[in-house]
Formats: sequence, C-alpha cells, structure tokens
Amino acid sequence: MQRYRILLYLSSNVDCAASSLGALAVSLKTTHIDNMTYIKKKIASWEVKYGQIGISGKDNVLARELFKNFFGKTFTLETFKGTYNDVNFNEKSLSTSLRLSCSEFFKKLKADDIVYLQVKNDDTVQILDKEPNTTTTIPQPTATKSKFTDNDLLEIIAGLSKENQQLRETNSTLFTYKERLEKYEGLHKIFNDEKFMEDWLERNIHKAIADLEIIDRQPIITWPTSKLKNRLDFFCVDKTTRELVIVENKVRGNKTTIETQYLSYRAWVSENIVSINEKYNDLNIKATNSFKFVIITDTSDDRLESICRHNKIALILIDGGVIFEELVPYND
Repeated sequence: MQRYRILLYLSSNVDCAASSLGALAVSLKTTHIDNMTYIKKKIASWEVKYGQIGISGKDNVLARELFKNFFGKTFTLETFKGTYNDVNFNEKSLSTSLRLSCSEFFKKLKADDIVYLQVKNDDTVQILDKEPNTTTTIPQPTATKSKFTDNDLLEIIAGLSKENQQLRETNSTLFTYKERLEKYEGLHKIFNDEKFMEDWLERNIHKAIADLEIIDRQPIITWPTSKLKNRLDFFCVDKTTRELVIVENKVRGNKTTIETQYLSYRAWVSENIVSINEKYNDLNIKATNSFKFVIITDTSDDRLESICRHNKIALILIDGGVIFEELVPYND
C-alpha cells in the first residue's frame, strides 16, 4: 500500500519528480560509465588462502559486462607482481559471483589490499595496485525541461522498485554464501576417500562444472581378449554439446594411475563408439574419438597440472565442497 501512495504522490507532482529523476538518471549513467572502465576490489582473507577472488554484488554485474569477451577461454593476467599465462574466469559456478583464479598472484596479496581490474587488450586483463587514470567524459545535467510523462515516471519507479528487490535477494544469497565460507575457513579437506567424494559428486557435479550431467556411475569396461575389466568413476554428458565426458576423481594425492587410466579409457572409447552410442541412445549422447576427460581432485602439483595441460585434460581443484578452481579449464 505504501508503494502506491508514493506513486500517487509522484503522479501529482510531475515537474518536481521529473526533475529529480532526470538528475538521478544522469547520476546513474555517470556511475555506470566510470565503473565500466575498471573494477575496484578489496581482497578478503579467504581469497588470499585459496588463490582466487570473487566479484559479487553490483560489481558482479558490471564485471560480467566488462570481461565478457574473456569468458570460455584462457588469457594473460598482467599484474603489479608479474605476468601470468593461461588464466581463466569461472563465470558459470555461481550467477551471483564472478571468479578469477590465479594462485601464484593472489596468494602473494594480503587481506584488505585494494586492487583494480581492467581490460588491457583482447588477450590481456590487467590488475593494478593504484587506481587507473580514466579519460571518461562525465555528462552534466542540463536545465532543459523534462519530457517525462506520468506513465514514464510510474514505469521508472516500478522498475527501480523491482531492481531494488532483486538486489535485496542477491544480498541475502551473498550473506548465506559468506556464512558457508566462514564455516569451512579452517577446513582443508572433507573427503575421506574416493567413494565419499563420488557420493558427493553424484549429487553436485554441476557445482564443479555447470555443463555436466552424470549418466552412469562406476560403469564397467571390458577388454574381450585379455578378459580384463576396469571401472570408471563417471560417464557424463555435456548438456550443451551432448558429447561423452569421462570424469575421474582423485583424493589425497592418489594420482599414480592417471596416465594409465587416461590412455586405457581413450583407447577403449575409440574401439567401442558404436556400442556406447547404442547403450545410451535414449539420452541422445554422441560418443566420439574427441571425447573430454576430466579430473576432479582435492590436491594437485606441478606434475599433474603439466600432464593435464599437455593432454588437454580438464583439471578441477575442489576444496571443502565450496571452492572450485579450474587449474586446466574445461572449455579450452
């Protein structure tokens, strides 16, 4: 009821309201232009610990527009502490937060540090420790008579009210996420073994990679001549391309069989493409020689990352069921 009283008041004072809203529109436009030049970011303690940052709230919306041409690919990150290659945004895990991972850089920072993110060129994102100089021309309000009608004012106020409600809901989500982060702040690992991790991934695979859907757990593959059998962790399908994806999870540094598994599974799929497509025909799956292989692990090292990068194996680091870092991107 209060909302309608406000609208009726504005309707009966068109000239005054139009003048105020005209100034507000210029103010909003000015802020938008300035903020779109760069993103100002205050570093939190959890971001230093995990080597990645989360851009949320209003800055999340602006950052997604500013850096949209860098989504789905790797790029160069040029910082005041060095230059890093093969960096990527994680824009899909959370709609309310844009993630940027670069452990080598962010772990060198301290909590409460202020940094500034901006686009340098088509292949480079730049992070500065001082506010960038901008040459943006700020529009000035004019004294010309407003052309807002009663209906224009009502539509503007209704739109602002709706946007305000959406921001409140986003803010509520961010507080919930903050509480979860604090809950896991001192927790290094929650996965005791691979079966525990499999159980969790079966319910939450979309949190690691948004495009994946599990179609089979622990499928058995056989080698007819030798009569050997192997069990994969997951057969998945990419919901966008409908292509086959094999996911293996590794816990507590158990990575000794990765090379053997990768070569064995790639060979097996190549020899059984027809039978795979027939078995999962009702799911419209497309198994090909170029299927993707994904490793999800709670620990990593230079050797594992080099193997994955060289063989184009997606490598996802998972910590506490809350933090995900694409060490080797899935969409690369």
